[in-house]
Amino acid sequence: MEFASLNLAPRRLLPALAAALLALSAGARAADAVPLKSVAEPAAELTARYPLESLTTVDIANKALTDVADAKAEVAARDLEQRRVCYAKFFVNHCLDAAKEQRRLALKAIRPVDITANAFLRKDRADERDKSLAANEAQRPAEETQKAQDQKEKELSNADKVKQGAAKEKEVAANTRKHLGEGDKRVADHNARVLKAQQDDAVKKSQEAANVAAFQKKAQDSAARQREVAANKAAKAKDLAAKKAAEAGAAAPVVTPPPASAP
Repeated sequence: MEFASLNLAPRRLLPALAAALLALSAGARAADAVPLKSVAEPAAELTARYPLESLTTVDIANKALTDVADAKAEVAARDLEQRRVCYAKFFVNHCLDAAKEQRRLALKAIRPVDITANAFLRKDRADERDKSLAANEAQRPAEETQKAQDQKEKELSNADKVKQGAAKEKEVAANTRKHLGEGDKRVADHNARVLKAQQDDAVKKSQEAANVAAFQKKAQDSAARQREVAANKAAKAKDLAAKKAAEAGAAAPVVTPPPASAP
């Protein structure tokens, strides 16, 4: 019984396996039925739009490089979509290999346009650099001549400035001497005025002292006269008193004093 049941187990799995195979087959047919955009299409459009011999200007080369970037991005997007569909197919690896090959061929077709456009731009930049260098080389003699002329004019200008500076210094020195003479004269005049003022002040003080001395002498003389007058008055008054006393004595009788009594 056990041996018989073991033989019956694989038979029971067969319907399930068949159903799985049918589902995978249906999924593969459904995936095949989904319309996919061709990975090679962006590359084909790019190469048709930009034949290699047409990349002869900077504008066309720059536009081509912009479209190259867009084409590469579109190829990557379509390749991603194809690989996503491959995982729904029965032969996944075969589908992935085919998608990878399509992507490689598309990028290979794009590469010449990319390389040629970049090469043209590099060459154009190199040509422009060479032209600029050549123009600089051609302009160098004229620049050297102009530089020498500018240097000569600068030297002449400096010499003229030195000459003008010397004349200015001479003028300043003359003005300084003139001003110094005027200053000495002003100092001398000031000193003379000060001396005269001092002399006038001394004369004034001397006059004032003389006036004071004269006033004092006058006062002293006045005091002496007053004393003299007073002395004369006193002498006259004394003489008058003496005269009156003499006259009074002559008119009065002589009184004999009584004799003194004996002790």
